[in-house]
Amino acid sequence: MSLIAIRAEHLSKNYKLRRERTRTLKETVLRQYAPAEQVQALQDVSFAVAPGESFGVVGANGSGKSTLLKLLAGTAKPTSGTLEVNGRVTALLEIGAGFHPDFSGRENAYLNGSLLGLSRKEMDRTIPAIEEFADIGRFFDAAVKTYSSGMYMRLGFAVAVHLEPDILLVDEVLAVGDEYFQHKCFAKISEFRAAKKTIVLVSHDLGAVARLCERAMWLDEGRVGAQGTPHDVIDAYHQKVGEKEQRERAARGEIGARWGSKEIEITSARVLGPDGAERVVLESGRPASIEIGYRNPKGVSDAVFGVYLYRDDGIGVFGTNTLIDRVTVPVQAEGVVRFAIEGVELLPGGFDVDIGITDPQDRAYDYHQKGVQFRVIGTSREVGVARLTHRWEFR
Repeated sequence: MSLIAIRAEHLSKNYKLRRERTRTLKETVLRQYAPAEQVQALQDVSFAVAPGESFGVVGANGSGKSTLLKLLAGTAKPTSGTLEVNGRVTALLEIGAGFHPDFSGRENAYLNGSLLGLSRKEMDRTIPAIEEFADIGRFFDAAVKTYSSGMYMRLGFAVAVHLEPDILLVDEVLAVGDEYFQHKCFAKISEFRAAKKTIVLVSHDLGAVARLCERAMWLDEGRVGAQGTPHDVIDAYHQKVGEKEQRERAARGEIGARWGSKEIEITSARVLGPDGAERVVLESGRPASIEIGYRNPKGVSDAVFGVYLYRDDGIGVFGTNTLIDRVTVPVQAEGVVRFAIEGVELLPGGFDVDIGITDPQDRAYDYHQKGVQFRVIGTSREVGVARLTHRWEFR
């Protein structure tokens, strides 16, 4: 067995951008001499996948994920760089890929098997399992051009996983199926993992990537944004998405008003994760803190620091301050105060935080509405705003 299943080094893929249809003879002539505009779908992508490893690929729409799978499947060629793929590959790419529209599901299954080098006898033994897994009834013997997108996906996945691949490539098309069939698909992928087959999974379902993959890669506008454990890669991806959301909110003027005497002034406000690094995305249940930097040009000796959290639709969550909590802050010429949270027991969603410094009579020195924002992620299926510590009792 090869020591490597997939190796990509400095992989790039360019596509020519289609131009709009010309309207005049002059435009047609000039167009012949104009250089074709290039779109770079992948830029300098390098990674390796070991035999038997499950490798996830995440990223926004248009980041190059599907292009990468086409290169791995051999349906497209790289513009530059080198790509090594060792073993029989089956791929579930876009809906209907690899199927002849006028052939039946059964005929397309035989055709795909023959293209992978399987004999007629081997396929005769395999077809019943494909038909049972696809579970599309009499449509298995109907022309696939009559299929719905869901039936296409059922047939495509059934064919891909039953043709004895060494490497299975799965694109986001799993999202088309119903919940029952998705469970069947993920159970089959788990079987592949147990059998030490190599899997490359592209999905917007980040929970599935974290659950099914040993390693992952984030593609960001055609480049590698991060590689490593699914947790670290997904965290980096979420942080980038959160930063983009904050920039867009600021551009729309959704950052709140600010007022106060400025006798004490807020100089910075940050959300910090468990590692003390600045974050815009937090994991539900994990520690975090809100850090408030200040300067005190007037030498004020008595100040109250407070926070008020609310969901981005305006629903209040929690508010407190150092006076309520009976904490006296030794106010310096400048300093930092942190509101430490032992566990962010919030359900997934977006949250805003008002930051305030007042005197003990609640007169504002500096109050910053929506001073910081963050997003909470998690896999909980509970509903509402916050998670309550609870248990079920019965007798």
